[in-house]
Amino acid sequence: PNVDFIIDIGGQDIKCFKIHNGVIDNIFLNEACSSGCGSFLQTFASALGYKIEDFAQLGLAARKPVDLGSRCTVFMNSSVKQAQKDGADVTDISAGLSISVVKNALYKVIRCSGPQELGQHIVVQGGTFLNDAVLRAFENELGVDVVRPDIAGLMGAYGAALHAMAQRA
Repeated sequence: PNVDFIIDIGGQDIKCFKIHNGVIDNIFLNEACSSGCGSFLQTFASALGYKIEDFAQLGLAARKPVDLGSRCTVFMNSSVKQAQKDGADVTDISAGLSISVVKNALYKVIRCSGPQELGQHIVVQGGTFLNDAVLRAFENELGVDVVRPDIAGLMGAYGAALHAMAQRA
């Protein structure tokens, strides 16, 4: 009931809702390709020979995440290859990619200037946030703890279904 901000990072898009007094005050959506979404991570996990679940777990063990920025997948590919040439471990690449997803959402989609802008009570949802490395990167970047419901990957679909059922009644 006290939520200030909801961010949903799915496979192909990012949706964010600023909440004020229990009402949606502003909406932010990604306007370009699916860079910085779940498919972005899936692509790199597959390219490096990992299932996304395993790749995410590797990111949690990173000691020195690679700074990959938050560019388009096409350009990110060259950054990942350069990191590999420089001797970066897969764990550090995985963590770096998770951080790039978060930075893309915060600084390119939301255009966030700091954690205070989002509020104290932040809810994360969408399948991408089932990735613990993305969740950790998000909390680290903002310096706050967030709420991730157990059904984070279903929240949008679940909410739409509840709304549709209420309309039929």
